[in-house]
Formats: sequence, C-alpha cells, structure tokens
Amino acid sequence: MNRRDFIRTTAAGAAATLAGSKLLSGQTAAAPAGPRPTMVAMPICIAPLAGPDLDHILGDMKERGGVTALFPFMYSHEEHRAGVPERSPGFRGGNYATPHLQYYKGSILSYEDMKAPEFGGVDILARVIPVAAKHGIKVFPFVLEDNHSPAAVPVWKKLAEVDFNGKVTALPCKHNPFYRAWLGGLVEDYARSYEIGGMMWGAERQSGILNSLGLAMGGGAPAATCFCEFCQKRAKADGIDVARARLGCGEIEKFMKASRAGQHPRDGHFTTFWRILLNYPEVIAWENLWVRGRHEIQAELYQRMKSVNPALPIGWHIWQNVSFSPFQRAEEDYGLIKQYSDFIRPAVYNNVAGERIHAFANSAHGGVFGDLSADEALTLMYRLLGYDEAPYAKVSQTGLSAGYVERETRRAVEGLAGARLVEVWPGIDIDVPVPPGVSHCTPEGVKAAVKAVFAGGGTGIILSRNYVEMKPENLSAAGDALRELGRA
Repeated sequence: MNRRDFIRTTAAGAAATLAGSKLLSGQTAAAPAGPRPTMVAMPICIAPLAGPDLDHILGDMKERGGVTALFPFMYSHEEHRAGVPERSPGFRGGNYATPHLQYYKGSILSYEDMKAPEFGGVDILARVIPVAAKHGIKVFPFVLEDNHSPAAVPVWKKLAEVDFNGKVTALPCKHNPFYRAWLGGLVEDYARSYEIGGMMWGAERQSGILNSLGLAMGGGAPAATCFCEFCQKRAKADGIDVARARLGCGEIEKFMKASRAGQHPRDGHFTTFWRILLNYPEVIAWENLWVRGRHEIQAELYQRMKSVNPALPIGWHIWQNVSFSPFQRAEEDYGLIKQYSDFIRPAVYNNVAGERIHAFANSAHGGVFGDLSADEALTLMYRLLGYDEAPYAKVSQTGLSAGYVERETRRAVEGLAGARLVEVWPGIDIDVPVPPGVSHCTPEGVKAAVKAVFAGGGTGIILSRNYVEMKPENLSAAGDALRELGRA
C-alpha cells in the first residue's frame, strides 16, 4: 500500500477533527549542535498534515528516508497538491496558512480570496512546524504556481496572461503588478509570521512563444502570450513594436496549425520557422521580455526574503522540461540564476522522464522539427542535450538512466559555481505517477538515482514528488542509499 492509500483511510475525518481543535504553538526547537546535516527534503500535499497521524507520518519519513526538511504545498488551488480527489465538489484551495494582510499591499486579493477553507480552515503551517521540530525536521513552504486560475476566485483572472488574440488565459502574468505584489507578500508573510526553515517557489511552464510552438512535454498551448496591458507597456518602454510582435505570433500560429494538420511547407518546417523569426525579430524580443519577467520575479522574491531575514534560504523548483528542451535550457541560465538563489531543485525524475521525453519528441515533431520523424527528433534532442539513453521505441518502457540524474546534477553544479555557494538539491523520482504500460520505480532504481545525485556533486536531495505517492519499499531504498553514502 502506498502513502496515498494510507492517507485516504485517515484524511476523511481530518476536517471535523481540526475544526474544533486548538492549534499547536511554540517556537521551533534549536538545531542540535554538530556537523550540518545533508538536506534530505520531502514534498507533501496538505491532507496528511491536517489528519490525526501527523506525528506518525513525520516519524515514518524520518526513519525510512532520513528526511531533514518538509516541503508542503502550502498555497495551491490544485486538488492533488491539496491532497483531495480530483474534481472534489466545492473545492477551492488557496493558502493553507493564515494570510496576514499587512504584507500584501498592492495586491487585489482579499483575505477570503487567499485563505483555503478546506480542513476546517486550520492554519496548517502553524500546526506542522512544532511537530516537525520534535523530529528535527525544518519546514519550507513550497509554492508551485498553479496551472490554472481558480474558478472559485474570479479575481485571479485580473492577474492572468492575455494571448496575442486578446483572450484571457488561465495563467498569471509575470509582469502583472498585482501578481507580483501578492507573491512578494506571500514570501514576507511566511518569513515573518512563522518559524520556517526557508522557502521554495516554482512554475511549471515556459514562455508563451515556446508553448505556442509545442516545445513542451505536455504539448504546449495554442496561442502565444502575454499581451496584457502591463506587458505591452513594458515592451513599448523597451522599444519593441507591439503590432509587429502580434503579427509574428500570428504567423507562428498559422505555421503550427498547418503542421498539426499534416501539411508540409514547401521549404520544410525548420526553414519556415526560421523565416518567421527573420521576418519578425520582434517575436524573439517578446520571448526575451517574458523570460526577463520570470527572472525579475525570482530576484524580487530573493530580495524580499533577505529583507526579512538574510539567513533564511529561498530557492527555485526547476521544471523538468528544461532537461528535454534545448530552447528552454538556454532560457533557464544557471549563470544568471545564481545571482539571486540560495538553492535550486532541478526535477530529474528519471523513471517518468522516459514517457515525458517521448511525449516531448512527439510534440516537437509536430512543429519546428516536422522534417524529422519522432524517432529522429528524439535522437536529435539526445545529441543536443548530451544524453545517451534508450531509443524512441523503448524509452517509455525503460525510463532514463541514473546517468541522466548525474549529468543534470553536474550541469547545475557547474552552472552555479562561483564565489558564493548555491546549493543543488535535485528532485529524484520516487513513484511519480506514470500511465499504464510504462516503466515503474523499483528500490534498485531509486537507490541508483540517489547515489547519482551525489556523484554529480549535489549538496542535498529532495525525495519527490509527494510523500503520499511513495511505496514504502522505495522510500526505504532512498534512505538506505543515503545511509550507505554517510548522508543520513
């Protein structure tokens, strides 16, 4: 029985149990004297943290996996990050801690917009921190940007991107001042209001241009973004012709629709794509505008954290698509990120990566790399990314090797090298869900991935993706590997 099955048997009464409970209080226990322990972190959804077995759960992950830090999905409007069934009636999500409104100046979200009502509205962060401290576990709120705007909170639409056709999307805009004010406020709120160990933020998406080209493991989005009023204002200030950028995005949309329909351009797919960029260089300028917005947000969050407590670390979840796409890899420049990072967590889920890179090859073959077969597109990606992995016909069934974990870890370590240490805590695959008929995690594979992280120079590890998904034997295998390495 995996952790998800266990949690389902205990979480049903969590809301009723907590609704009338008195919150635990007190300061986090001081860290024991001695050598600094290796960071061994565990992400977790909210439901188990609201249930009666909190002490048992923390003890289990400590004993099996040697966990030293908990990374709860503390703000989310996604059911699976809350730990409730998909399409749960009445679900809305939000902040599972308590919003303190003095930190959200400039945001348009109210207390009711932010506060999650599930589990009796109890402050989960206040509940967890003192219990985790008893086990020698620090708590890092993990804010992973949602992949859709919550329908139950309509005001989120005012924070959303707008595509080049003027349609409001489901994702927040990095140049939207209301979004930035909310996100910066969240960092300060957690840092000032709770005895946290640090914080991690991430967004599993890439630029609107790359998405419109289908260069993503999930297939991408239909139209390029963002052309909201704030992006247009920023573009004009930077001397970018907004109208020409729109026209270029329109040409990309025509190109992709024709490619998806099986049409072969006279001069080939890649040549046609390159010609669009030559005719509309504003598209590249718009791409750079989007990427700069993401980096600016990270720099702002870093400064916000340091203004509260310079000793509190803040870092970034790096979406796995970065290790499949040479285009996004160029944009996620570790040499730039290191200026405003204490740590990064590259997702290197090698088991599920087989199915994911297979899907990326299929999507890339349907557009920019349409001159190649999907098999040839994957071979090209391997050459461009420096991988030696299973071929297209087998990779979904085999996954990627532990060598992929080691290479991506080393690439991050080398990219972040400098006068100041930026920690690299890769996220390794322990039972990340996969479709039927593809590779599944094994204890041997988990142990190999753990050891690959440290062979690549990683300074810590994040056992991923969610405690409730993990089979006991696979979590124990991670702990065994850490103990064999003297890391736990």
